[in-house]
Amino acid sequence: MEHEASFLSALLGLIFVLGVIFLLTYLFKRFGTRWITGISSSVKKSEINILDLRVIDPKNRLVLFRLRNKDYLVLTGETNCVVDSFLCEDQEKPHDNI
Repeated sequence: MEHEASFLSALLGLIFVLGVIFLLTYLFKRFGTRWITGISSSVKKSEINILDLRVIDPKNRLVLFRLRNKDYLVLTGETNCVVDSFLCEDQEKPHDNI
């Protein structure tokens, strides 16, 4: 009888701990960015925009992203290096129709 009671209390303790872990995981997914940064996600403006991503091989990717009106082409993986950076041109130049 004593072993059954200790097994039952251990099982209830495990269920309680798992419930707390799942509750905290849910709360951090739902409200975590606001709790950690103190900034509302609707007010926060993202400065980094990923424009394109290409998989080179299982370990390396080529990423084109924009940061503060400048585009960067970066090779990520075993060696993280900037391949190229250039000013972005949001608007195309108008063509002269003659």
